[in-house]
Amino acid sequence: MELQLRRKYQAVLFPALVLIFTAQMNMDLFISGFKISVAIIFLPLMMFLMEDFSPLPVALISAPGVFALRCVVQWLTVGTVRGAAAQYAPEMVFYLLYGLLFAFFVGKRDFRTFHIWYLLPLTIIDLCSNLGEMAVRLGWAGLYWQRALPLLVVALGRSLLAVGLIGAFDYYGLFLLRRDDRERYKKLLLLISRLKSEMVWMNKNMVYIENTMTTSYQLYSELSTAGQEQAAQKALAVAKDVHEIKKEYFLILKGMSDALNLEAEEEGMYFKNVAQILQESMKKIQQSLGKQGEIAVTCSTNFFTDKHYYLLSVFRNLITNSLEAAPQDRQAVVTLNQWEQGEDMVFQVHDNCGGIPKEYMENVFSAGFSTKISYKTGEVARGLGLTLVRDIVEGELGGFIEVHSQGGCTDFILRIPKQNLEATAK
Repeated sequence: MELQLRRKYQAVLFPALVLIFTAQMNMDLFISGFKISVAIIFLPLMMFLMEDFSPLPVALISAPGVFALRCVVQWLTVGTVRGAAAQYAPEMVFYLLYGLLFAFFVGKRDFRTFHIWYLLPLTIIDLCSNLGEMAVRLGWAGLYWQRALPLLVVALGRSLLAVGLIGAFDYYGLFLLRRDDRERYKKLLLLISRLKSEMVWMNKNMVYIENTMTTSYQLYSELSTAGQEQAAQKALAVAKDVHEIKKEYFLILKGMSDALNLEAEEEGMYFKNVAQILQESMKKIQQSLGKQGEIAVTCSTNFFTDKHYYLLSVFRNLITNSLEAAPQDRQAVVTLNQWEQGEDMVFQVHDNCGGIPKEYMENVFSAGFSTKISYKTGEVARGLGLTLVRDIVEGELGGFIEVHSQGGCTDFILRIPKQNLEATAK
């Protein structure tokens, strides 16, 4: 509790101090005392960077703080604070209005995902706050378009700077972690996604084990009734062995499930971040396979999801299949496209890696089906990739998957209800 309170105080006091001190770098506009600085850009910037940031408390502290520090600076430089209240007090209106309007805006929109359209509301908030301060200084009669136009230019300039900085942090800093931490985090995400997909298959196999045990016991009963006691005892022994296997299998599953639940604090991810991790990891796989070409991802909706592990697993399997099928002498192009259609999220994985022969189309999602073989080792792929994809899409995500192939190109189309994917960002 004490640590949480300390973090909350730091999330308010530190940004407030930044605004208070940077506000001292300014210039007068129109009249003495109406000062323009870039300090206010730190409010949206810190909202984007800091997890526990609250803009309104920061503004409530910054407003009197800026005024008090201006009075101190005047006293140190001039030797008196006479006239400071009339000159600097109206500036508090600007910070209070900006904090109030910005808090209202971020209360309606998630501000921690970058969008270029942030420019418009930030400009409006800045302009309204400046107009409010000017009205306190001169009265509403003192406002006319010759003064409003420069204020609009100032608001646009500061908002452009804020949005530019936010965009830079968003582009170059996945979760704003250090590079080594980002790499470890991405590897952990990919590992968990693979384990979760394997658990889908293992849970499915539990049904097969149960059915095998039941069949063995039924066989024992039938053989006993038929008087074939020796064969009946063998069937009973098989049923007991399968039962032991089932218990061990269950314990393994439980252990994996408990281990994966350790990441419960990870509430979810935005799809753009999922796509970024996916793209980077698939390029490494492409290099390891010695394949040339391009892997591209386009997202029309940057939705927040708590099914990110399943999505990573699904698309890694599909894109890996494409890369493995690509001839060595071809520039492989694999694209993942995402868009909304009605109540569904639609995903398309397209490649030009040779296509799927017609005689294989009916079996591509069948367990054990594979056309991949290493002619050096004789090893055949286990043929579970597309089966896992279908089981995750249909069983875990409640969606539908279809495949089309012609002209050397293949398209996997996934339709998943938005309500099954979208979650609320914490």
